[in-house]
Amino acid sequence: MDPDQRSRLTAWLRRENLAGALLASPFSVDWASGHESAIETGPNPFAGGPSLLLVEPDTATLVYPDCEAPDLAALGLRGLAYASYTPAGPLAPAARLLEKTRELLAGKNVRALGAEFAALPAPLAALLRAARPINGALSELRAVKSPAELAALRASLALCDHAQAVLPSLVRSGRTELAIWGDLRAALESQAGHRLPLLADFISGARTAEIGGPPTNRVVAAGEWLLADIVPRLGNYWGDICGVIPAGEPKPRLRELKKVVGEALDLAISLVRPGAIPEEIDRATRAFFENRGFTPYPHHTGHGIGVCYHEEPRIVTGNRTPLAENMVIALEPGLYHPGECGVRLEDVVLVTAAGCEVLTRHRRAPSFA
Repeated sequence: MDPDQRSRLTAWLRRENLAGALLASPFSVDWASGHESAIETGPNPFAGGPSLLLVEPDTATLVYPDCEAPDLAALGLRGLAYASYTPAGPLAPAARLLEKTRELLAGKNVRALGAEFAALPAPLAALLRAARPINGALSELRAVKSPAELAALRASLALCDHAQAVLPSLVRSGRTELAIWGDLRAALESQAGHRLPLLADFISGARTAEIGGPPTNRVVAAGEWLLADIVPRLGNYWGDICGVIPAGEPKPRLRELKKVVGEALDLAISLVRPGAIPEEIDRATRAFFENRGFTPYPHHTGHGIGVCYHEEPRIVTGNRTPLAENMVIALEPGLYHPGECGVRLEDVVLVTAAGCEVLTRHRRAPSFA
């Protein structure tokens, strides 16, 4: 468990007058413990529900299925494992998780605890009905990154930059989106040295006007481009990057739109600093397009990244919470013309004392032109 995060959690418990907090959201558990929730294959049929973390001022205890055993000593955690897979008879992991949760709470004053009820299975929630709901309460703590988190994010973002560096050699007319995607995934997993949870918008031609979507068997034609929004998880931390990669020489219209979107992204980056209001960054970036006769994008201007690929701070209308030093934000304005094309460019920035540092490098690479 990161000492900086432990310190912040302990201070938060003190401020909230709580003896402890039972975390159930995978994002909260991963952030507070360092445990990597398995997500590559979806819900685990041998787990009775989410792994749980009880955080108290002097200790943190993880309840988990024995098929997902973490290195408790390395993480500085206590652990309560329950039997998950069994070779005979019916599987009953939910009952075993309930039993271990009762063991976890034995002798504790539940009224003095907070609980993430929104992520708790109903039988566990019944055990904690006297606890205080703390759904979403850790969002503010998670938004400001520790030095260890920043190091992890830099590694994930370096993998994102690698994706954008590899793509120009893969995007060629006559290839399908799926074929390009398969080669890219292999390149990223080879770079990482293991399998990766990996999300993407991976669309070409007129599909780029649809904003996002998975790769298909569509064949990329000469003069078109592929919009690649690549989101890998390395360890517990997600990267995020978006670029447009042409198949040969892009049409002049595409070059024009790419230039305008790049200027809008530069404007958004220039506005990031401690104390900046997210809503005002959002408004200014949209106004940049409107003043040039374009219809702004129908999505957020930006979002935080960390143990979740979309978290606070959100750069959107209605968010007036000032930015703070050591927040990490993905900024991604775009232009979309139905039936024709779309462009989205994305950089990730770190809020610094003096303004911000751009953590992604792909737009500075020669292949970006």
